[in-house]
Amino acid sequence: MAEQLYIVFVMSATSVPLQNLRSRSILPRARPAPDTAGFLRARIAKIGEPLPDPANVQGDVYLLFPKIAEGFLFFWIDDADGFKAALRQYKPTSSADVESDLQAISDAKGRGQIANVVQSQIAFSRAGLNKLGRLEAVGDIRFDGGSMRRDKTDLGDGRQWDAIFDSGTVDGVFIIAAPDAAQRFKAAQTIKGQFGSAVGRFRQIDADRRTGENNKHEHFGYRDGVSQPAIRGLTEAHTGQLQCDPGVILMGYKGDPVFDNTDPKVPKRPAWTKDGTFMVFRKLEQDVKGFRDYCKTNASRWKDFWPSGTVGKDLTENEGADLWGARMIGRWKSGCPIDLSPYRDNPNIAGNLDQVNNFDYSVQYETFPSQIRCPFVAHTRKTAPRNLDPFVDKKFLESALIIRAGMPYGRDYDVAPEDQNRGLAFVCYSSSITNGFYRQTVDFANNNYFPHATFTPERHGQDPILGGPGDLFDTTLVGKSALQPDQKNEDLVIDREATLRITSKAGQDVRVSGFVKKEDLSFKEDFFVTSRGGEYFFVPSIDTMREFASGTTRSKDP
Repeated sequence: MAEQLYIVFVMSATSVPLQNLRSRSILPRARPAPDTAGFLRARIAKIGEPLPDPANVQGDVYLLFPKIAEGFLFFWIDDADGFKAALRQYKPTSSADVESDLQAISDAKGRGQIANVVQSQIAFSRAGLNKLGRLEAVGDIRFDGGSMRRDKTDLGDGRQWDAIFDSGTVDGVFIIAAPDAAQRFKAAQTIKGQFGSAVGRFRQIDADRRTGENNKHEHFGYRDGVSQPAIRGLTEAHTGQLQCDPGVILMGYKGDPVFDNTDPKVPKRPAWTKDGTFMVFRKLEQDVKGFRDYCKTNASRWKDFWPSGTVGKDLTENEGADLWGARMIGRWKSGCPIDLSPYRDNPNIAGNLDQVNNFDYSVQYETFPSQIRCPFVAHTRKTAPRNLDPFVDKKFLESALIIRAGMPYGRDYDVAPEDQNRGLAFVCYSSSITNGFYRQTVDFANNNYFPHATFTPERHGQDPILGGPGDLFDTTLVGKSALQPDQKNEDLVIDREATLRITSKAGQDVRVSGFVKKEDLSFKEDFFVTSRGGEYFFVPSIDTMREFASGTTRSKDP
């Protein structure tokens, strides 16, 4: 048991643990070096559950690779036996390695230097596992069903995907993290050389941290990764931060929906899935100009959100645009949540890890969830919901948490406005695609009626970042409740339920029921993120990767 409770970072006698990385959104839990065994005993007594061994978990999964330049090297296997032979020589970066590397980076930063740290890991699609002879179901309907291409419509991806993903045939991906583009290129060339003719082709997507004051921000200008959850027993937790059990992210532990299911009729995952996880990659193209113009167009609407009776100077156009954008995202560009600072940015809150996530959207004297300070449709409120009692159980929300590991790709808009190829190389990890990424995207972000805040359905709209325009129907209304162009209809009462008979253009008669809402014609909903495709991957543990390489199989369930 003790060796399975490997918990994270050991202090050395010569360095202060991660002194220069304290603002990082995810840090390993620290432990004193002299009494490692005692620390482990104390942790198991407190947690009551085994924890993953960081030496067996690939490095980007829950600690995230520290990176300035990142490469996603997608591959197609031609020779499975040759690939396995090459895999025996490949050494991925473990989470234990990341802990050591973070200390090296922190120490170098203290000296005003950049540590020369290059890291990598490997993941396989369903097609890739099949080619390696791993045909068993892994325990997730989205992954085992095949490619993400199958879910394109559900995900709201209405535009053309890039050729890399549109065929749905990618076998796997290497992720490379490096301190600069030159080191990334060198690492990619090394991997290509190692796997040689066993791989029919490689296709690479590069992502880079933005520079200057935007180095932790995505292309729309918002600080990324602020809402990361803490994993109990594995990473530091700050006041108010969302938390989850290890199995929500890693397979084979408490929180893994398959591991937790005690129904003997439900198949268990194969033993080789333990300490593994699912990874979702998605290339999300961002229209920076469109987003900025939209915020400026609506900048003058700041008075719609300003509390009545408040005395103070008017907002400038830029301040109004920033407020509109913050209400779309749920946070200001600094990362400060608008629930804590609803009208102006507060960088002091953003810079304090014990304040930046210490909120729950509750409003004094409001019984049910309220959007007085933060709209229900705000991106962070859609994808990382909080405090939806009594309508949504807290454990259900926890089961949907994911670790995000995305990076911006493409040149900055202010540097190259004519170049449209920019966006976010979205990456996330969880033990269930269905409960995590898919639920967040389909059931939360693209669901007009989420979050649930009353006992009767309310249409809030879609996530302005991940959502998209709804379907439009060419219809003619008939019957008693028909809306004629030249008359008012007094049968329809605002906020009351109504049922309309509708005849479609094809002549089909249907009934539509819902609540009558007054349409705000002064506001035009718009969207500025386009998916260019992606794929679902399984990230094996390091022991499992070695089994893949040797062709051996564990017989015991995780």
